[in-house]
Amino acid sequence: MKRFLILTAILFGFFLSYQILKITAQRKYMAQISTKETKGKTLKIFSPDFFTERNIYESFKKRYDANLKYTIKDKPEDFREIKNIVDVIIYPSYLYKNLISDTIIPLENNKIKNIENLMDNYITFMKRNYSQNGNIYAIPVAYSPYAIYFNPSKVSKSTKGKELINKNYKIALADNMGSFLTLCKIFGKNPDTKGLDMIKKILSQKPVFFNIENPALGMATLQKEKPDVIVAPSYLKGFFEREAGSFEAVLPDEGTYADLYLISMAKGSDNELGYIFINHLLDPLIHKNLTDIMGLGITNKTSLASISAVNYNFLKMNFPEYLNKFYLLSSEEEYNKTEQIFKSFKND
Repeated sequence: MKRFLILTAILFGFFLSYQILKITAQRKYMAQISTKETKGKTLKIFSPDFFTERNIYESFKKRYDANLKYTIKDKPEDFREIKNIVDVIIYPSYLYKNLISDTIIPLENNKIKNIENLMDNYITFMKRNYSQNGNIYAIPVAYSPYAIYFNPSKVSKSTKGKELINKNYKIALADNMGSFLTLCKIFGKNPDTKGLDMIKKILSQKPVFFNIENPALGMATLQKEKPDVIVAPSYLKGFFEREAGSFEAVLPDEGTYADLYLISMAKGSDNELGYIFINHLLDPLIHKNLTDIMGLGITNKTSLASISAVNYNFLKMNFPEYLNKFYLLSSEEEYNKTEQIFKSFKND
């Protein structure tokens, strides 16, 4: 047993050293870019607000003496007619089919050194879903899964969604179709009207819906209703810990709904700063901020050596195959259809 533990420690040491060397090599590559190429320039980015995280912005400005100008959007209609007005687009994966036709351009792989450090399963997923004729159009940079939060003083601890979503518990759902899709994933139901009826029977009572666009307002609802179990995005984990304290969180074994975010270069942009920003975002020590600060899952394997152990375990980034358990919307049409079903779920 002692010999086994020593061998395990040695192997872990080799792994950690390798990851540190990879990080060092990446950062050396980034440092080789001269600020003469970037000083005073501005990069226009269209993205959800997650990617405006202060450390990402300030470190980019400090490193390259350049500016990032964000337009914050995340609804499907926001991403129409944006070519020629932005340089880089970060967007939910279900919009890829809309954007591939005339909004994004193929990436020049030789200009994205850090792409090689994506987790193997994300590289495979990227090549299968976001490339054409050998050209890559989009890179997976982060994901936002839905988690189950529960009060351990009232709920038996489990990582199985079917045990946590129990008719004996008072359930609260984020006021977003992601919570409905998470229930569909857990119970193996299709996200249609028939599946909706079956989910209602499983719950046996109308759940509490709470606002996640305004967390303070949402927390007021939760404090009033005092649910035992909450279904909500992973990025609210820190908020719940600060405001509610007693709740624990898991990603259900059966899988969950997630938004997978992609990054692409916009058509009409010849701004080389875009490639520098993509590399910057995938820099291991920058990329990890999306987890440690924003609560998102990340796709860069070399970041795993430096993120907090709590987030490492919670987001199951040590189990990359969890990607196969995500319910990912495939198109804007599916988004709109599911949104309507969710509204009927909430309003019945």
